[in-house]
Amino acid sequence: MLLDLVTGAESLTESLDRLAAAAAQSVRGTAGRGIACAAVLHQARRTPSITGTSPEAVHMMAWEQQAAEGPASEVLAGGHPVAVLQRHGDFRWPRYCSELQHAGFGSVLGVRLRLEGPEAGHPGGGGPDGHLPDRRTETQAALAFFAQDAKAFPLQAIAEARAFAGLAARSLQMAIDLHTARSMASDLRSALDSRTSINVACGVIMAQNRCSYHEAFSILAKASSHRNVKVRRIAEDILERLPEGAPPSHFGH
Repeated sequence: MLLDLVTGAESLTESLDRLAAAAAQSVRGTAGRGIACAAVLHQARRTPSITGTSPEAVHMMAWEQQAAEGPASEVLAGGHPVAVLQRHGDFRWPRYCSELQHAGFGSVLGVRLRLEGPEAGHPGGGGPDGHLPDRRTETQAALAFFAQDAKAFPLQAIAEARAFAGLAARSLQMAIDLHTARSMASDLRSALDSRTSINVACGVIMAQNRCSYHEAFSILAKASSHRNVKVRRIAEDILERLPEGAPPSHFGH
C-alpha cells in the first residue's frame, strides 16, 4: 500500500512534508519518541527542495547540502543506501559533527530513496552511449533521521528505515510524476490562453488597420517593446477596451 502524498497537497513541497512526517513515525517504535526527520529532493535545474519535521532537522539537511558532508550526502553519492553517524567517536565528518552538536542531536541515520523516473539516478549505470550520467542532472532524494541519543539507531531501526525507504521512493516518484503533470497542464493552458488573447487582438488590429496578421503582430510587438511589458498584456489591454470586454477562453471546459 503506497503512501498518499498527493491528496490535498497543492505542491511537491507539501508532499515532501507528508513524507518526512510519515518517515519519522515509521522508526519511532524502535529508535525512540524524539525522532525528527528531514527530506531532500534534487531535480535538474532546480534548487533542492528540503523539508522536515522540526526546524533543527531542516537546518541540518540544508547545512549538509551546502557543505556536501554528512550521512545524506554519503547516500546520495551512491556509495551505500544507508549511513549512520554517532556523534561521539565518529570522525568522518568533523564539521558536520560540530554543527550536529549545536543543533542538539547525538546521532543521524541517512537513507537514500531509489527513484525510477526518466531522470532518476541509477548509481553505477551508464547512459545510452555507455558513459556514466552527469549526476547533477539526476533526480535524487534522501531522508535523514535525527535523534538526541548518541545510539538511537540499532540494527532493527535501520532495517525499518530501509524498508520504509522502498515504500517512500515509490510514493515520492508517483507524487513527482503527478505534480509534474499538473504543472505541465497549467503551463499549456496558460500558453493557450495567451495565444488566444494575442490572436484575437491581432484580429481587432487587422480590422481596424486593414492589415495582415504579420503586420498586426508587429504592431503588438512594437508596443510591447516600447512599454516594456509582455505582448500578452498589450493584447489583453486591447481586448478589455472592446464594447463587450475581453472574450473568455474555453480551454479546459
